[in-house]
Amino acid sequence: MKTAMRNTMKSVNTKRILLPILLSTFVLGACSQNQNEPDVNVSTKDGSKTTANAGSKNGTVGKGGASSVTSNSTKGNRSNYLPNNNANSNVSDGRDLTLAGLKDPNNLLSQRVIYFDYNQSSIRPEYMVLINTHAKLAAKFPQLQMRLEGHADERGSREYNVALSEQRANSVRRIMGTQGARSQQIRTIGYGEELPIVKGHDQKSWQKNRRVEIKYDNY
Repeated sequence: MKTAMRNTMKSVNTKRILLPILLSTFVLGACSQNQNEPDVNVSTKDGSKTTANAGSKNGTVGKGGASSVTSNSTKGNRSNYLPNNNANSNVSDGRDLTLAGLKDPNNLLSQRVIYFDYNQSSIRPEYMVLINTHAKLAAKFPQLQMRLEGHADERGSREYNVALSEQRANSVRRIMGTQGARSQQIRTIGYGEELPIVKGHDQKSWQKNRRVEIKYDNY
């Protein structure tokens, strides 16, 4: 009887010693596991980024993306995802559309020459803003009168170059008409190869001579 009691007491004492050891081992193991799990950048629905632990219940990553993630970014701030509003900053907003701008070298209106590719009368994209700005000026001031003088380089027959230069002037006129310039404000003329701006017989000279000049009466 005494022997059985001694065995029972030993068992109880052993459990008392082992239980704290097992508990501390479990806690240390859990902390170690949480520290070894890397932080993951998670994209939220509003496009912002947040950091969540891969094993945390507050941030889960899967095929469906993120769920129940608390973001450190300002919610709803999408300024970094908006298109660049300054992309068309070189387009006149109307304040620079003055007659004085025609003689101001810092104003786009002071530029009055449109150049063309060889044997082409189509407008290059880089000249659209220039043409539209002059057209808007004409629309703002109905009393303005302008001439669109077309030119060609020396290659080709005289008749062909006159026709080509007229087509170039008319191409500019059509675009101006879409921006409010009135047909009675614009005259077109084709000079062909007769009035070269550069007297030369190379590619550089020919490029300068394939042009339309915008000229205003009295300006």
